[in-house]
Amino acid sequence: MSFSYKWIEILNRVDDLCSGKPIMWFRGHSSIDYELHSGLFRMNFQSIEELKTYERSIYREFLLKGHLHHNQTDWNLLFLMQHHGVKTRLLDWSESFGVALYFAFKDWKPDTCACVWVISPIDLNLVLSEIGYLTVPTEGTAYEDITINKKFTFRESSTALYPLMNNSRLVAQRGVFTLQGNSGLPLDLEDGGSLVRDGYLSKIILTPDLREEVRDFLVLTGVNEYTLFPDLDGLSRHLNSPHRYFSDSRLK
Repeated sequence: MSFSYKWIEILNRVDDLCSGKPIMWFRGHSSIDYELHSGLFRMNFQSIEELKTYERSIYREFLLKGHLHHNQTDWNLLFLMQHHGVKTRLLDWSESFGVALYFAFKDWKPDTCACVWVISPIDLNLVLSEIGYLTVPTEGTAYEDITINKKFTFRESSTALYPLMNNSRLVAQRGVFTLQGNSGLPLDLEDGGSLVRDGYLSKIILTPDLREEVRDFLVLTGVNEYTLFPDLDGLSRHLNSPHRYFSDSRLK
């Protein structure tokens, strides 16, 4: 097995983007057409007020009806909601390029292009919010004071934040988040696209001819369903996967 010059060039580009930056985050998309929208902002609301009303209602319902299954409130409950697939204004990122690459590959259809987004979260906060550090929301304004008590409101722009690692999947995936603002714009279009223009947010396109090499790279680096979903369900999906072996030596 050997990797092509084209794939090596992509790895070199990732290295160049990370050079000199203390922290970089990654997000994989199985299609280049997917926008940098959180689940909540992918829903078809008629207004931001309608969205915020829905946001309040699902938080309260998850808090009250899920009480027997969790012992969380506020921001930590929001992280748990995201973990279990509730549509929130959180957008998943990872501190690991390999993790993002896996999610780009997972539902990547042949003859289409996938992509990995690369972002400098500290620069994101500095440009969009004039905050030169990663926000730790559990140390600041309460989520319930924004959504339920309405003492504060969300920013118009997105914010990069570091969560409490309150579940094993978040730890395994080295998960982090951006919190989408009320402007409703995808991240790459916020502030007139300044993050992309200034090089703080980049999109690495994966063409169809790289699909097998990406698979082999993931096998080589040990990134799979079980490492990212460390439970029996994740192990079962890994064992059932046809992508557990290198492309030139897979078991038939």
